[in-house]
Amino acid sequence: MKSLLALLLLTYSCTSAQQNYRELKNIETFARLYGYVRYFHPSDEAASINWDRFAIYGVDAVIRVKSDEELVATLNRLFQPVAPSVLIGASPQYQKKTITPDNVSGYKPVFWFHTGLGLSENSIYSSVRLNRPKPGMKSKQQNAFAPITQAIDAEKYRGKEIKLKGRMKVDAREDGSGHFWLRVDKSKGVGFFYNMGDKPAMENEWREYEFEGKVDDDANKIVFGCFIKGEGAVWVDSISLFERKNSKEAWTPIVIENGQFNEIKDGKPEGWFAGPVAGYKYAVSPIDNSNILEIASTASEKSAAEIVTTISYKHTPQAGDIIEKQLSSGIKAIVPIVLYGTADHTYPVADANALADLKTKIADFTKEHRTADSLAVRLGDVTIAWNIFRHFFPYWEDASSTPEKILTAALKKSFTDHTPLEFKETLLQMTVPLNDGHVWINLEGDMSNAYQLPLQLDWVENKIVVDAVLDSTITDVKRGDIIETMNGRNAVDVYKEKMSLVSGSPQWKSNRAIAGLASGALNTSVQLSLLRNGKRIESNLARTVTPQQFYGFSKSLKKHSGKITDDIFYLDLSTISRDTIDKWANDLADAKGIICDLRGYPTGNHNLINYLLKKTEDTKWMFVPETAYPDQQ
Repeated sequence: MKSLLALLLLTYSCTSAQQNYRELKNIETFARLYGYVRYFHPSDEAASINWDRFAIYGVDAVIRVKSDEELVATLNRLFQPVAPSVLIGASPQYQKKTITPDNVSGYKPVFWFHTGLGLSENSIYSSVRLNRPKPGMKSKQQNAFAPITQAIDAEKYRGKEIKLKGRMKVDAREDGSGHFWLRVDKSKGVGFFYNMGDKPAMENEWREYEFEGKVDDDANKIVFGCFIKGEGAVWVDSISLFERKNSKEAWTPIVIENGQFNEIKDGKPEGWFAGPVAGYKYAVSPIDNSNILEIASTASEKSAAEIVTTISYKHTPQAGDIIEKQLSSGIKAIVPIVLYGTADHTYPVADANALADLKTKIADFTKEHRTADSLAVRLGDVTIAWNIFRHFFPYWEDASSTPEKILTAALKKSFTDHTPLEFKETLLQMTVPLNDGHVWINLEGDMSNAYQLPLQLDWVENKIVVDAVLDSTITDVKRGDIIETMNGRNAVDVYKEKMSLVSGSPQWKSNRAIAGLASGALNTSVQLSLLRNGKRIESNLARTVTPQQFYGFSKSLKKHSGKITDDIFYLDLSTISRDTIDKWANDLADAKGIICDLRGYPTGNHNLINYLLKKTEDTKWMFVPETAYPDQQ
């Protein structure tokens, strides 16, 4: 019996390991192909797809396949509608004639050319296709929103439960969405807050939405309403509030002003603050015996984009050029990086019906998979981020790991994550080996680590030390106290754990770790065990300081640039101007020492370096990479 049990366990273990290997291979293969096609295959179909959503849909399509043959078939099904000339298989055979029109007269070469990577409106970075219109950057309106807002006094609802209810339908374009929202304001900070950020309204049909929270005992205002985020339109036919003492009681309506939008002035609902917001319109009109509020984007169609006709690049690819890449063991891809194109279309033309069907399936799938609670979103996000690093991160020589190891580690952890917060940590770990202090990972709406203790801490002689107490009412913690434990955990261990999730130099990692050492959710408490002159002291403090307040405190505690002693200067490079450095140049030259504070971001004062150099320096350290080829070629 024991032998049989051992055999069963061994069989299960092997099967599980094979399954994990299979899933990893599927996703890694897809991820590599995704980057080659997204950034280097120049077909018009590929340029028309929403690649972020494609990544999420694509990983879900490949993850469950059981063999290389099935994987190749699935990849072809995914990529053929957007890249009909890409070949995928065990040993694909390329023939130039398949991407060459019978008569090339009237055709021009089309290929991608990247100066950095054009994902933003920053003018020094761009991604363009030769002989194609310049791609439009994501509109600022896609990140904008237009709300209607109402507020009521919270005093008589303190300690009670509260519920918002409303009906809405949405005509969303790209990343547009509809939201109801409810917030409880307190004398210090914010209490309950929810805005459907995790589950926005996306359906173009009437649906009822509701959610509930708690009114804090010190609440002074309840603010609520609805909004559209991004482009499109939302229609709302009612908003109502309810309250109850506890879950055993029935909900009782709260009187609000004009919740049915029956009172209208200048086309807007009376009693609500409704704009104006640039790029949006507000209107109320009767439909089916109800007054319907409409909030819609009004962005006008852009004028015809400029055609890119010349590219200055000494390694310009030529018609027929391809890249041949091993995607994984047993699977290769041949990806043309130059195609012929007329003014109307690149050659060859994909199946329009297959492309339309793919876009519909992607849109339907990603409506339901929008946050990192979904494995597809987690794996898709890793795919998106990794390909940016793989092909465009300019400092791989300074990284402490390889792109392939980073991809595998991030995918493995994504399988074990279950919440957006856990996945945020995966992305942080993914960026740590880059050793780049410019990297930041943010989770929209996350306040779980936004608030601080009213203490300024520092790392001194391998200990966590209180540098300043920011609240004069606190008497049991003093400057110079050594923090030994935080909520029972060794403070140095907490510090090292925080450092392990920061990308950058050792000094920057330490600075970021100290700044976030005691961060957490609003009003949560931290039990501190302190050491003062050999005596142990216990203190319990609450996280009440907002990020803005903490930044202000930290800034006010910093020294001003200038002389510390007769022969030592302190320069805060986040504030000192180049003019001041020039003015102090002689005194700085005569000083015994200069302390340069780089805990902030330099403000155009690199003339300090010019004074320190003893010979001409021409190292190309602030240039933007240019390429038409993948894998840092």
